[in-house]
Amino acid sequence: MYVTKPRLFFSYALQNRFAVPSFNVCNLETARSVIEAAEAENAPVMLQSYFGDLYYGGFEVLPQLLRNLAEQAGVPVLVHQDHPDSNQMIFRTLRRGYYSVMYDGAHLPIEENIRGAAYVTEIAHAMGAAVEAELGLFGGGEGDHGRVQNASPEESRRMVEESGIDTLGAAVGSIHGQSSRLDLILLEEIASVTPAPLVLHGGSGIHLDDLREAIPMNVVKVNIGADLVRAWMSGLKEGALLESGHEPPHHLMMNHASKKVSEMARAKLSVMGASNHAEPLLEKLENEREDLPFISASSLPVKACSRR
Repeated sequence: MYVTKPRLFFSYALQNRFAVPSFNVCNLETARSVIEAAEAENAPVMLQSYFGDLYYGGFEVLPQLLRNLAEQAGVPVLVHQDHPDSNQMIFRTLRRGYYSVMYDGAHLPIEENIRGAAYVTEIAHAMGAAVEAELGLFGGGEGDHGRVQNASPEESRRMVEESGIDTLGAAVGSIHGQSSRLDLILLEEIASVTPAPLVLHGGSGIHLDDLREAIPMNVVKVNIGADLVRAWMSGLKEGALLESGHEPPHHLMMNHASKKVSEMARAKLSVMGASNHAEPLLEKLENEREDLPFISASSLPVKACSRR
């Protein structure tokens, strides 16, 4: 099912205390493998594309591919645009049917970040889409994005209340593509003052103990990119060495890599608690005529973390 009610999607995860892994897919094989994993786990899932993959796959190809796969899926699939390189990219993905988009202004001063997020949110909401913004820096990239800088509770509260965004990616220790430990006390503080549910970037390297403790603190989405690339690349290398027999060698290689991606995706869905939530969420999405106007995490108690 191609999800067109993103706030209902996130609200269900919030109310049921699990997180949905959002996988950076770049082609038919990786996207299909993730959906197959979600169907095997009976779990909702997110497919996301960042700016490099959108340019590589093509704006007239990749969005339509993801939509076609999601429409055929037996589980809820929300398609998300991750880390745009400009506002123009956000608007292009909205026009191509993305119902969840990200405004990437964490490198800006807080006032500019809030203004930019509010501008994008007004447009995206008019098109039925949800907006994620970011505070702090998750590192793992070039330039400013290579630095790591944690978000603050007060700025997190301001960002949500003043911009109207739907979800917030607040930096609390995770790093893009690298092993990391979360500052769970900071996450607890942010969750206690932030009305909207939270997102963790750099999810591939978060220690599993930290991830399990973080999810009850209003975390509804965890980005997975590096682990998918590793699974895909290792599968291709292994598959290229297999004896093909009667099967075309390129099919053998890609099928082997796809199995590696599915195995990884199933493990992520399971550890985040998303397994077996597809059917009740499908029913909710089908029965509700309209999306929620806003997702409120403020009414939920925040689970206190273990003090280190």
